[in-house]
Amino acid sequence: MHNNKNKTIKAFQYSIFGLAVLGSQLFHAQATQLDSINISSVEKNIRINDPYIAFFQPLDFSRTTFQYSSTKQNFKRVQTAGETGSFSFLSEGVYKLNDKIALSGRLKADKTTEEDVPYILSDERTTHSSFIYNPSYYWVSRAARWQKQSYFINGQFAYNPVKPVILQVGGEGVYAKSYRQNADPRPKVDDYKYKAFAKLGLRWKQHAIFGKLSYVHHYKGNDIMFVNMKGNVPANDSIYIRYNEGYGNQYIGNTQYKTSEYKMGGYIWGGEYAFNNANTHFSAGYDYKNLIERFYRVFEYQDANYNWQKDYTKYSGLKTDLHSFYLNFLGNYNGKKWASMVTYQDQQDTNYNYPLEYTSYRLEQKNLSWQNSVVWFNHKNEAFKILFDAAYGKNHVKDLSVVMDRKLSFFNYRLGVEKEFALQPSHKLAIGLSQNLYVPLEKEFNYQPYQSTKENIFATKIAQPDFAYDATPKIGLNFNASYIFDQNKIRYELFGSFSQTWLMNSTYKNQVDYNGRANHVALVGLNVYY
Repeated sequence: MHNNKNKTIKAFQYSIFGLAVLGSQLFHAQATQLDSINISSVEKNIRINDPYIAFFQPLDFSRTTFQYSSTKQNFKRVQTAGETGSFSFLSEGVYKLNDKIALSGRLKADKTTEEDVPYILSDERTTHSSFIYNPSYYWVSRAARWQKQSYFINGQFAYNPVKPVILQVGGEGVYAKSYRQNADPRPKVDDYKYKAFAKLGLRWKQHAIFGKLSYVHHYKGNDIMFVNMKGNVPANDSIYIRYNEGYGNQYIGNTQYKTSEYKMGGYIWGGEYAFNNANTHFSAGYDYKNLIERFYRVFEYQDANYNWQKDYTKYSGLKTDLHSFYLNFLGNYNGKKWASMVTYQDQQDTNYNYPLEYTSYRLEQKNLSWQNSVVWFNHKNEAFKILFDAAYGKNHVKDLSVVMDRKLSFFNYRLGVEKEFALQPSHKLAIGLSQNLYVPLEKEFNYQPYQSTKENIFATKIAQPDFAYDATPKIGLNFNASYIFDQNKIRYELFGSFSQTWLMNSTYKNQVDYNGRANHVALVGLNVYY
């Protein structure tokens, strides 16, 4: 059984690599125009997700990016790295092959080093989310360095066989490998995800109605090792493996289980209305996602013949129901290119303990986001961009096993401008500045120890500091600059940016040992457009 699984994993890795090479060559061979350099990231995402738009508003583009980023977080959620360094490669684009076929795709590879990551022995982090998605995992309190690699590929094929019919099919895959490097225990995590999706539409004049269907699969294996085989004992408190379940549940020590697997499957269905003409794209749609991820404890032992065997116990499950509504808009009027995306998501997660047959954990999240951009050019062919993003979020997590009830709502926005300056006919300098603000609105944290006089480490070391982080307003500034030049139908862009974020009151520092310094992110890289 496991040999078959290993063969499947190897086949998945080779297919990802092969598709990446093929896709890269396709975009390099086909896309040669430079008419899309100054479209915004909002428009790029809309066009890559729906390449059929090229049938109505042709716009070929391809971009390859090499980038290094460095992040220092002096204030953060607990299960997050204090410092991160990352090298990344990205290639993406859209190409209209002919009047009936359009292609889009995205390739990405990352190699990341994380420093000082505590309280988690899995590859997931709370950098961009208040919670670990599946609350069943192993942990130790000791922080350590992690090495991570990830590979992502996405490709879509849009086909207009006859005028009234539009078919769009595609798939994407992710392979990630992570391991803890410099301290016991040393987990090795292999993470595989793939998704297949299809979209079928009927078109009448400038209007179209689509039906959508997707299948999602996810597998994660986590094998925890010790260099010092005698280290996993309660006396070594900082490296003794414990198990977490739910949000705020008492940690349970269990020395025999050091290996675990996550297996998730689900589907997405939805519908969409779209309006398209030579200057306008508008779409409105709905998606429903239904996922179940199961957590398996794996016990390894030697049989009478000294062969290693594994016993699998289906221990817990997490069910996710996610409703999504969205609006997309692209417009080209009087020399100005407008792009806008509105997304609303309503998510509910519920856990289930299979051996004990109970549920205790529930997460409810609602998120509304709005992304906007407008781009235009002056008589010198210098671009000017205005960017505005806004979001409102609300989450409520409850764990009945320990009487933990946490509520939070927030608002944030980002406002930015960018201007190009022509130095020579084929050389430009671009400078941009943006400001962002995060403001918590509703804040409520209730915890009551239940049938226990022991300290709840999760509540005191993770839940309370994380809530203090989320309940603190923050303000940030970002400066970016790039040098752009064209040569032989290829455009090169050397870019860099630096951003800092500050806390606006003392809520966080009253809860956590904090040095008072700002967070910062610096990155440099090269974009190649061809």
